[in-house]
Amino acid sequence: MIDEDKRSALMDIVRHEHDHLKRLFEDIASSFEKLAAEDESIDDRKQMLESAADDLGMALEEMLHHFNQEEEVFFVDLEERFPELSDDIEQLALAHETMCDKTRWLQQRIGSETEDITEGLDEILDVLREMAELLDEHTREENRIFGLA
Repeated sequence: MIDEDKRSALMDIVRHEHDHLKRLFEDIASSFEKLAAEDESIDDRKQMLESAADDLGMALEEMLHHFNQEEEVFFVDLEERFPELSDDIEQLALAHETMCDKTRWLQQRIGSETEDITEGLDEILDVLREMAELLDEHTREENRIFGLA
């Protein structure tokens, strides 16, 4: 079981990481909105795609680390102390899987080396916006569950 001071410090870290991930996906979406506007040169567009691919790699790595910590520390502790929250905690873990799957899809799509990514740009933008919404919703749900506990 986690002592109260450590739990509070960990909660602060969780909130900070959620905010960081949300900003990261917002930045990636902003880059793709610029690509959609076609205001950039070919070299700038390639550089933006490379940067977005790097950002997605970093986001996935951070999500996997963050989600692993939540699932192995917080969720285990919560389920031990509050077994009535097990269904809610299971939904949080499923949301982790969904967000990682969508990020992998984005990585694959962006890293596909297609010369003209604009063909699938609307779908990429939709998934990026969906990721920001999923992160918001997930954060609210975690805060609700942590508040109940």
